[in-house]
Amino acid sequence: MGSRAQNFFPNISFGYLGYRMDRTHSIIRIATTASPVSGADVRDRMVELLLRHKIQKAVTLFSRKYVEWRNAKYGVNLSRGNTPLSEKSE
Repeated sequence: MGSRAQNFFPNISFGYLGYRMDRTHSIIRIATTASPVSGADVRDRMVELLLRHKIQKAVTLFSRKYVEWRNAKYGVNLSRGNTPLSEKSE
C-alpha cells in the first residue's frame, strides 16, 4: 500500500509532488508521541472547572438577590454608593 501511495503522487502531479516512504515512520512516531498530560488529569481538571463555574454562578445569584432585597427594604439603590435613608444627613 505504501508503494502505491509513493507512485500515485508523481503520476497525478507530473512529478511536482512526491511521497517518500523512508520518511513515513518518523511522521507516525511524532503523531503517536505520548501527551505530557494524561487524559485522567484533563478529565479531573474539567470537573473542577465545572464545579467552580457552578459555585460562581450561585454566588452571583445570591449577591444579586441580596442587593434586590436590600434595595426593596431601604428603598434606595445602595449599589451606586447611596446610603440608606436612616444614615442620610440632612
